[in-house]
Amino acid sequence: MYQKRITRRDFIKATGLGLGALALSGCKPQSAPAAETVAGEAEGKITAWAWEPLNEAFNALLPGFQSKYPKIEVEVVTVPWDNIHTKLSTAIESGNGGPDLCSVEGYLMPNYAGPGVMDLTQKLEPYRSQIAPGKFNEIEVDGKLWGIPSDPPPGALLYRADVLEEAGITEIPETWDEYVSVVGAAVFKEGERYLFGMDGENSPTFYWWRPLAAQLGSGYFNKDGSVALDGEGAIRVTQFMHDVQNTYKYALKGVNYWESPAWWSALKDNKVVSAVAAPWMISMLKQEVPEQAGLWRLAPMPVFDSSNPKSALLGGASCVIPSTSKNQELAWLFAEYAMLTKEGCITQYQAGGIWPSYLPSFEDPIFDEADDYFGGQKVSRLYGDLTGSVSGVVYTRNFAEVDQNIVRPHLYKIFNDEEGVADGMKAAAEEVRAL
Repeated sequence: MYQKRITRRDFIKATGLGLGALALSGCKPQSAPAAETVAGEAEGKITAWAWEPLNEAFNALLPGFQSKYPKIEVEVVTVPWDNIHTKLSTAIESGNGGPDLCSVEGYLMPNYAGPGVMDLTQKLEPYRSQIAPGKFNEIEVDGKLWGIPSDPPPGALLYRADVLEEAGITEIPETWDEYVSVVGAAVFKEGERYLFGMDGENSPTFYWWRPLAAQLGSGYFNKDGSVALDGEGAIRVTQFMHDVQNTYKYALKGVNYWESPAWWSALKDNKVVSAVAAPWMISMLKQEVPEQAGLWRLAPMPVFDSSNPKSALLGGASCVIPSTSKNQELAWLFAEYAMLTKEGCITQYQAGGIWPSYLPSFEDPIFDEADDYFGGQKVSRLYGDLTGSVSGVVYTRNFAEVDQNIVRPHLYKIFNDEEGVADGMKAAAEEVRAL
């Protein structure tokens, strides 16, 4: 039977925060006095909350920020991911305490859209064309912008170049269907080597279903908030994943990929040839499987149709300025420096591996450095080039509930042939509409 799992990247504990019911729309924000924003003249103290490694990135920003704004003091407070959203919501609800700036997990951003946080529409408008487009699905609600975008991790195809070359494959096929039929057929060895790690129980939505659906402009919801689970794109992705597992049998099952010792053991034993990976996952790969340096490469994600974007978001975060803050303008100055300047973005990238949402950041030569682990490939440049077209996921206030309690259980049944693809997705869609 389907078992609920708590995974590091899906952060299922969020379903217990009560954010959907709170919605923060009924809060009574305190008025915040305007602050002088002339560089060098603005004065005061702000507190910023962040979890690791965002806290490290924020701390690294302080020397550069305070050289520009010497009279603004910034205190960075480390708050674990498990607690930060609950604490922030409590502060906004009560109207007391809380930070001046707070990091928020991307899929939880819609829960903070409203009077509980500062409306940033006018402040962000001049930067709109310079921000990774995939981030607007999380920060824009009802035509207004409620968060400062940070960390839009683009997905790419991670693959074992040595295995593909041994099989005579020198170019990555353009489409997912071709990749499975050509590469899968060439490298699969039952019980020994698989094309992917994929099944219905181990985070099938975060690592696979959601990014693939996003490529097709689909997901749990459409941009207008209507349910998309029984639409053509959602069914197409589900059928693809079902066939990889059950028709071709090219997927290694039973490992919690990217989040368990079993996954790393499978990589060490050369059992998995490829995966979809974002920049934060690459650092994990280098740490856990250092002996495979030189064997891996990256490429843009294959697509379903030629018009699809060749990347999709895998996680990410943004920042909000609570209405309870008495120093909103100072908080904005820090957020602007951190996430909407080249200097701030490069500092965060170097200090904490935080991927920039601000597209001009990728003009920096640091992204052209060769990566020895990938045989000299310019990995960061590839990811940087993908960021400008990365496809985002449409989030809603009940997104976590839908993911955990409806979509995953149905995918588990579908991938175990307990439900048909179309019937299972239709049932899931009807359950979501009934919420």
